[in-house]
Order: sequence, then structure tokens, then C-alpha cells
Amino acid sequence: MSQPPPPPPAGWGGPPPCTIYPGAGYPAAAAPAYRPATGTRTSGLAIASLVTGLFFWCWVIPGIVSIVLGHLALESIENSGGTKTGRGMAIAGIVLGWVGIGIVGLLVLGWFVSVLTI
Repeated sequence: MSQPPPPPPAGWGGPPPCTIYPGAGYPAAAAPAYRPATGTRTSGLAIASLVTGLFFWCWVIPGIVSIVLGHLALESIENSGGTKTGRGMAIAGIVLGWVGIGIVGLLVLGWFVSVLTI
């Protein structure tokens, strides 16, 4: 067996104590955050539906795209057997798409009424 190292000279504080290995002389590094894989992932179509639904104020095209992507996402999520998530985002995208189409429709209708009554 080997002998332990000699003690440090008097007056020297030495390295900071280690919290994991008491004799190592250096503080322990923080462990990275770990998130175990659950086997599920969010549907990209659902994310795209929500994002395009948020642009409903840009005329009718994003609303239509949002509705189509939302329905495709719902079908994909249903057929995935539980490996895909994002049903709420897909529904929100569909709703925002219809809201956008409705708002644009009301604006166009209001414009026609204002033009015809002048």
C-alpha cells in the first residue's frame, strides 16, 4: 500500500473542498439537466397550423393554410398511436384560421356595404 501525501505547509489554505469526492480538492461541476426520452414528440403539422393561424390578419391565405394543416395534424396525431402530441395546437390553429377568415369576410362585406351606400 502507498502512503498518503504529506500535509500542506502551514498557512496554506489549500484548494476548495470537493462536494462529491472529498479528497479531490476541486469543487464538483454541476450536472447537466437530463430529460428522459418519453417516446412522444409534438407534431410539426400542429406547430405549423398554430403559427400560420397566428397570422390570420394577413388576409385569407394563412387562415386556409392553418385550417388544412390543422386537420392534417389531427389525422396524423390520431393515427400515430400515441407517439405524437399537439392536438391542442392543431385545434387552436384551426380555430384561429376560421376566426381570420371570418374577420376578413366581415371586412370585405363592410367594404361592399360602404361602397354601395355612397
